[in-house]
Amino acid sequence: MIRRGGLIRMVVAGGVLTGAVAVSAVGWASPAGATVNKPNSIGCAGHAEIPEKNGKTVTIDATQSKAHVPRTAAGPVTYAGSVTTVTHDHHGYVAVELGPFKFKFYSWGVSKNADNKTSDSGTRKYPTAIKDVPPGEYRVQGGHFSPQGNCTGEMTLIVDGSPLSNPAGIVALVGSIVFGLMFLLSLLGKPVLGSIGGLLLGLFLVADLMLWKVTYPTSLVLFGLPIVGLVLGVALGVWGPIGGGSTP
Repeated sequence: MIRRGGLIRMVVAGGVLTGAVAVSAVGWASPAGATVNKPNSIGCAGHAEIPEKNGKTVTIDATQSKAHVPRTAAGPVTYAGSVTTVTHDHHGYVAVELGPFKFKFYSWGVSKNADNKTSDSGTRKYPTAIKDVPPGEYRVQGGHFSPQGNCTGEMTLIVDGSPLSNPAGIVALVGSIVFGLMFLLSLLGKPVLGSIGGLLLGLFLVADLMLWKVTYPTSLVLFGLPIVGLVLGVALGVWGPIGGGSTP
């Protein structure tokens, strides 16, 4: 799934990456590398340290709102997570956001926590599949829920590298060019072709913005760009500043 194109698959691939970091960072306690929302009634906290091959270490803490993540690691991830209130029968999840949609890719519980643990730490292997995740900007959110209280959080995760180093980035760029040219046909008085080109151009631009690390697909971006492209394609096609709007 990671190696194939398509916006949904790109988001899921980003989710695989984020989930790996999330699990590594806090064990069972809370989402990793997230800005924990208030009220954090059970005191969720966590961090992870990822060793890079250049000798540096990437640290992701629960107080961060944005973090850069390496495509490969020199060794296992060291993690620690905690809560200030003992929770029982708890459960949680981490999900990738795509506009108003949430794609859950990791969940835990229900755990009774019979040992009354308030913290967990250790090491986990850095997934090799991360190297196949398209570079870009991804938005994740999650939460830890129990009868004793809850905590939720979110973060922006940036996968470094050139978008053109991955097939998904190349497909997104080529699609933007192709449908951009189709959109320009609206200037020749072809509203049907212009509207189709504008709609698809908007969708590919959403992928471009994410993969080129400009922004992640909010609801406004996800729905707004295709709608604007559709409307402009129809309007320019009817107006036909070059072709006179005589043919569709």
